[in-house]
Amino acid sequence: MRRAVLDTAAFLFAEHGVDAVSLRDIAAEADVDLSAIRRYIGNRAELVSAVFDDLSCQLADAVLEHPLEGQGFDADTVMGKWVRLAAALAISGDLPSGATGFNPVLAMAKTLMEGYGLDAQAARLRAAQIVAQALGWRVFESYLVTAGELEAVPLTTLREELVHSARRLGATPWPSPPDPGPRTR
Repeated sequence: MRRAVLDTAAFLFAEHGVDAVSLRDIAAEADVDLSAIRRYIGNRAELVSAVFDDLSCQLADAVLEHPLEGQGFDADTVMGKWVRLAAALAISGDLPSGATGFNPVLAMAKTLMEGYGLDAQAARLRAAQIVAQALGWRVFESYLVTAGELEAVPLTTLREELVHSARRLGATPWPSPPDPGPRTR
Protein backbone atom coordinates (compact mmCIF):
# COMPACT_ATOMS: atom_id res chain seq x y z
CA MET A 1 0.00 0.00 0.00
CA ARG A 2 2.80 2.43 0.92
CA ARG A 3 4.62 1.74 -2.37
CA ALA A 4 1.42 2.30 -4.37
CA VAL A 5 0.75 5.60 -2.59
CA LEU A 6 4.32 6.90 -3.01
CA ASP A 7 4.46 5.94 -6.70
CA THR A 8 1.01 7.38 -7.41
CA ALA A 9 1.76 10.61 -5.57
CA ALA A 10 5.10 11.02 -7.40
CA PHE A 11 3.36 10.50 -10.75
CA LEU A 12 0.51 12.92 -9.97
CA PHE A 13 2.86 15.56 -8.54
CA ALA A 14 5.02 15.40 -11.70
CA GLU A 15 2.03 15.53 -14.03
CA HIS A 16 -0.11 18.17 -12.31
CA GLY A 17 2.09 19.95 -9.75
CA VAL A 18 2.27 19.41 -6.03
CA ASP A 19 -0.30 22.07 -5.14
CA ALA A 20 -2.88 20.74 -7.62
CA VAL A 21 -2.99 17.22 -6.15
CA SER A 22 -5.00 16.37 -3.04
CA LEU A 23 -4.75 13.38 -0.74
CA ARG A 24 -8.15 12.33 -2.09
CA ASP A 25 -6.76 12.39 -5.66
CA ILE A 26 -3.85 10.19 -4.59
CA ALA A 27 -6.08 7.78 -2.66
CA ALA A 28 -8.48 7.42 -5.61
CA GLU A 29 -5.70 6.90 -8.16
CA ALA A 30 -3.82 4.44 -5.92
CA ASP A 31 -7.09 2.67 -5.07
CA VAL A 32 -6.50 2.91 -1.32
CA ASP A 33 -8.57 4.30 1.50
CA LEU A 34 -7.79 7.92 2.38
CA SER A 35 -7.58 7.02 6.07
CA ALA A 36 -4.87 4.45 5.26
CA ILE A 37 -2.67 7.19 3.82
CA ARG A 38 -3.06 9.21 6.98
CA ARG A 39 -2.46 6.16 9.18
CA TYR A 40 0.62 4.76 7.40
CA ILE A 41 2.24 7.88 5.95
CA GLY A 42 0.74 10.91 7.65
CA ASN A 43 -0.71 14.23 6.63
CA ARG A 44 -0.18 15.91 3.27
CA ALA A 45 3.13 17.55 4.24
CA GLU A 46 4.46 14.23 5.55
CA LEU A 47 3.39 12.53 2.32
CA VAL A 48 5.15 15.12 0.16
CA SER A 49 8.28 14.69 2.29
CA ALA A 50 8.06 10.90 2.04
CA VAL A 51 7.69 11.10 -1.75
CA PHE A 52 10.71 13.40 -2.01
CA ASP A 53 12.79 11.09 0.19
CA ASP A 54 11.69 8.06 -1.84
CA LEU A 55 12.47 9.73 -5.18
CA SER A 56 15.83 10.93 -3.81
CA CYS A 57 16.75 7.35 -2.92
CA GLN A 58 15.54 6.04 -6.28
CA LEU A 59 17.54 8.70 -8.13
CA ALA A 60 20.65 8.04 -6.03
CA ASP A 61 20.34 4.34 -6.84
CA ALA A 62 19.94 5.12 -10.55
CA VAL A 63 23.07 7.31 -10.51
CA LEU A 64 25.04 4.50 -8.86
CA GLU A 65 23.67 1.85 -11.24
CA HIS A 66 24.42 3.97 -14.33
CA PRO A 67 27.38 6.18 -13.36
CA LEU A 68 28.28 9.12 -15.56
CA GLU A 69 25.10 8.75 -17.64
CA GLY A 70 22.14 11.08 -18.00
CA GLN A 71 19.10 10.25 -15.90
CA GLY A 72 16.32 11.36 -18.23
CA PHE A 73 14.36 14.51 -18.82
CA ASP A 74 10.71 13.57 -19.11
CA ALA A 75 8.17 13.66 -16.27
CA ASP A 76 7.85 9.87 -16.30
CA THR A 77 11.52 9.30 -15.36
CA VAL A 78 12.71 9.26 -11.76
CA MET A 79 14.84 12.35 -12.51
CA GLY A 80 11.85 14.10 -14.08
CA LYS A 81 9.66 13.42 -11.06
CA TRP A 82 12.44 14.36 -8.62
CA VAL A 83 13.18 17.64 -10.40
CA ARG A 84 9.55 18.68 -10.51
CA LEU A 85 9.05 17.91 -6.84
CA ALA A 86 12.36 19.52 -5.81
CA ALA A 87 11.48 22.68 -7.77
CA ALA A 88 8.04 22.90 -6.17
CA LEU A 89 9.51 22.38 -2.71
CA ALA A 90 12.23 24.97 -3.34
CA ILE A 91 9.70 27.56 -4.52
CA SER A 92 7.49 26.94 -1.50
CA GLY A 93 10.49 27.08 0.85
CA ASP A 94 9.97 23.48 1.94
CA LEU A 95 12.94 21.82 0.24
CA PRO A 96 15.00 20.10 2.94
CA SER A 97 18.04 22.27 3.63
CA GLY A 98 20.33 19.38 4.40
CA ALA A 99 20.81 15.85 3.25
CA THR A 100 19.04 13.54 5.67
CA GLY A 101 20.51 10.43 4.11
CA PHE A 102 21.96 9.14 0.89
CA ASN A 103 20.81 11.38 -1.93
CA PRO A 104 21.50 12.11 -5.61
CA VAL A 105 24.26 14.62 -4.86
CA LEU A 106 26.19 12.17 -2.69
CA ALA A 107 25.60 9.39 -5.22
CA MET A 108 26.96 11.64 -7.97
CA ALA A 109 29.96 12.51 -5.79
CA LYS A 110 30.69 8.81 -5.31
CA THR A 111 30.64 8.22 -9.08
CA LEU A 112 32.95 11.22 -9.63
CA MET A 113 35.45 9.93 -7.06
CA GLU A 114 35.42 6.48 -8.66
CA GLY A 115 35.16 7.62 -12.30
CA TYR A 116 37.51 10.60 -12.30
CA GLY A 117 39.61 10.17 -9.17
CA LEU A 118 38.42 13.37 -7.49
CA ASP A 119 38.94 13.68 -3.75
CA ALA A 120 35.81 13.67 -1.59
CA GLN A 121 35.45 17.44 -1.23
CA ALA A 122 36.05 18.13 -4.92
CA ALA A 123 33.61 15.37 -5.86
CA ARG A 124 30.89 16.78 -3.57
CA LEU A 125 31.36 20.28 -5.01
CA ARG A 126 31.28 19.09 -8.62
CA ALA A 127 28.30 16.84 -7.87
CA ALA A 128 26.38 19.78 -6.39
CA GLN A 129 27.24 21.87 -9.45
CA ILE A 130 26.14 19.10 -11.83
CA VAL A 131 22.85 18.61 -9.99
CA ALA A 132 22.26 22.38 -10.03
CA GLN A 133 22.90 22.45 -13.77
CA ALA A 134 20.60 19.48 -14.31
CA LEU A 135 17.84 21.02 -12.19
CA GLY A 136 18.14 24.40 -13.87
CA TRP A 137 18.00 23.01 -17.39
CA ARG A 138 15.07 20.72 -16.65
CA VAL A 139 13.04 23.43 -14.92
CA PHE A 140 13.77 26.15 -17.49
CA GLU A 141 14.31 24.09 -20.65
CA SER A 142 11.53 25.63 -22.76
CA TYR A 143 12.53 29.16 -21.72
CA LEU A 144 16.24 28.52 -22.36
CA VAL A 145 15.59 27.04 -25.82
CA THR A 146 13.45 30.01 -26.82
CA ALA A 147 15.61 32.70 -25.16
CA GLY A 148 18.75 31.21 -26.71
CA GLU A 149 17.03 30.99 -30.09
CA LEU A 150 17.88 27.28 -30.17
CA GLU A 151 14.62 25.99 -31.66
CA ALA A 152 16.45 24.78 -34.79
CA VAL A 153 18.63 22.44 -32.70
CA PRO A 154 16.93 19.12 -31.91
CA LEU A 155 16.00 18.84 -28.25
CA THR A 156 17.79 15.49 -28.02
CA THR A 157 21.00 17.19 -29.18
CA LEU A 158 20.66 19.94 -26.56
CA ARG A 159 20.00 17.36 -23.85
CA GLU A 160 22.96 15.21 -24.93
CA GLU A 161 25.17 18.31 -24.77
CA LEU A 162 24.01 18.91 -21.19
CA VAL A 163 25.08 15.36 -20.27
CA HIS A 164 28.46 15.85 -21.97
CA SER A 165 28.90 19.19 -20.21
CA ALA A 166 28.16 17.53 -16.86
CA ARG A 167 30.80 14.88 -17.54
CA ARG A 168 33.39 17.56 -18.36
CA LEU A 169 32.51 19.43 -15.18
CA GLY A 170 32.68 16.19 -13.19
CA ALA A 171 36.19 15.52 -14.48
CA THR A 172 37.43 19.01 -13.60
CA PRO A 173 39.63 19.09 -10.49
CA TRP A 174 39.00 21.55 -7.71
CA PRO A 175 40.14 24.19 -7.26
CA SER A 176 39.39 24.94 -10.88
CA PRO A 177 42.17 25.55 -13.36
CA PRO A 178 42.80 29.22 -14.18
CA ASP A 179 40.29 31.01 -16.37
CA PRO A 180 41.28 31.25 -20.02
CA GLY A 181 42.98 34.46 -21.03
CA PRO A 182 41.31 37.08 -23.19
CA ARG A 183 40.72 36.17 -26.80
CA THR A 184 43.03 37.72 -29.32
CA ARG A 185 42.41 38.24 -33.01
